[in-house]
Amino acid sequence: MININKYYRTLGVTGNEDIRVIKKIYMKVAQKYHPDKNNNSADSIEKFIDAKDAYEKIIKFRKDVS
Repeated sequence: MININKYYRTLGVTGNEDIRVIKKIYMKVAQKYHPDKNNNSADSIEKFIDAKDAYEKIIKFRKDVS
């Protein structure tokens, strides 16, 4: 079982939000840390990848639960 709360924290959501709201928040986080907007900073690349992974895990978890 995955620790879904870790992924919610990565995106800065509580987990009670609708999937559309989570997607909107993910898009904001992804744009903020996108490597092209941050001169390929190692820190921004790591945060971008973490956000992408978190979003994918949340979506998979929500589909598996429903």
